[in-house]
Amino acid sequence: MKFQSISFVLLYVTANSTAFQTSLQPLTQSRAPTPSFQRTSTSLAASKEFVNDGKFFFMQPFLQVLGFKEGTTTFYGPAKNLDPKDYPSTEEQMKLRQKASADMVNINQEERDRRIYAGNISYKISVAYAIFAGLFLQDPLSRFLIVLPLFFAVGYTKSGQEGL
Repeated sequence: MKFQSISFVLLYVTANSTAFQTSLQPLTQSRAPTPSFQRTSTSLAASKEFVNDGKFFFMQPFLQVLGFKEGTTTFYGPAKNLDPKDYPSTEEQMKLRQKASADMVNINQEERDRRIYAGNISYKISVAYAIFAGLFLQDPLSRFLIVLPLFFAVGYTKSGQEGL
């Protein structure tokens, strides 16, 4: 039986994934790996400091390169500067944070609506590509490329529905 290199890569990733590993350590001990490079911090407000210590903390330095910094938001992906006049009051910010914490969401309703809209557009592109590929494309790889718009359609729609 002949294995391609992708099979070995998938096997390696699966074997090293924490989702498929079992541990005999007691639950009181920490199982989190200790990274070898330093984590950076960002600020939520002028008086509070947020330390990014999650699984993707290494991405923090790259966010500013992409335009994501304090005072920006996303609008269909790219960063967009916010006007300080549009910031909610401190009391309203606390209410919004409590509501977001209770609902377990991290994006507002406007962004959720935009993501659902973008997902619906991606579904329409998927259907159009499926019709085009079925009629004109004979190459299986070309037909398989439908996964790209379908990937974005499902991702944006689920993100909009779940608020994450």
